[in-house]
Amino acid sequence: VRPTQVRIEFDGRLFEGEIMLFLVANTNSVSGFEKAAPDALLNDGLFELMILKKTNLAGVVAAVQKAIRGDHINDPNVIYTKASHIKVYPETKMQLNLDGEFGGLFPCELANLYQHLRLLVPEETAKKYRK
Repeated sequence: VRPTQVRIEFDGRLFEGEIMLFLVANTNSVSGFEKAAPDALLNDGLFELMILKKTNLAGVVAAVQKAIRGDHINDPNVIYTKASHIKVYPETKMQLNLDGEFGGLFPCELANLYQHLRLLVPEETAKKYRK
């Protein structure tokens, strides 16, 4: 695992620096980690953005262990925030991974299209997701 120099713009904010990885999610569960994005809501119009800043191997392992419990959001090497619009510009060639599949090459731009798709669900299911 090697750090990558990136520029990440998100909702008018900016991160520039070396990162080990970043993750954009819309649900709490990511790759079997049920607490990867503990504040995620499907209906808030926002992504969860997690950035693991440059650290050593021990720092990466510690962040992964904390992610199992959902404690990584308090790690000083982790930026955890919400954003509706994210742009990522790496300094070097980098592949985009979309849920385990090749998603092209960076740069990329992600936009959460709030209420862009209307779904019909049973009333008992809908009650779970209302605020």
